[in-house]
Amino acid sequence: MNALGPRRLILGLAATLIIGAAACGDAATATPVPANPPTELPTAAPTETPVLGPSVRIGGAEFPVELAVERDERQRGLSGRESLDAGTGMLFIFEEDSRFRFWMKEMLIPLDIVWIGSDCRVAGVSEDVPAPDPDTSLDDLPRYSPEAPTRYVLEINAGEFADMGLAAGDPVEFQGTIEGKYLC
Repeated sequence: MNALGPRRLILGLAATLIIGAAACGDAATATPVPANPPTELPTAAPTETPVLGPSVRIGGAEFPVELAVERDERQRGLSGRESLDAGTGMLFIFEEDSRFRFWMKEMLIPLDIVWIGSDCRVAGVSEDVPAPDPDTSLDDLPRYSPEAPTRYVLEINAGEFADMGLAAGDPVEFQGTIEGKYLC
């Protein structure tokens, strides 16, 4: 072998190692970035089940209602309201059965007052109760009450009880957020 042989071999190996190391060094530590990076797809979030507000079903009619549970809410009722959306009402909830007396103090709209017994049936209705003259004194305001003790009272727009074909004795169900909280 001549004297350049081993030297060429060593230089060739060294050059190969240097070129190989240079080529591998950057590739081993760098993360390739694609030309068009993928966008993250949005994941579908589960939707909440809508919470139904309180409603009262009488026969086949359903009335979304506001609740009057506390004494001051029951006393105020719908007083001062200029209107009540069609097919809606206010449900007055009492702790025990009684022959409640209702008046139309400061009422601006006529109502049907539906008396509901603790047996969850319509006990009776005071239909087309007119709004009083604003000058009527408290002593002169008519009082309305059921013929028999009731537990609940539903006030709706005047005429709706008859228009919907409802009658005394119809079954009553509370639905939505009040379902199962009270007797009906």
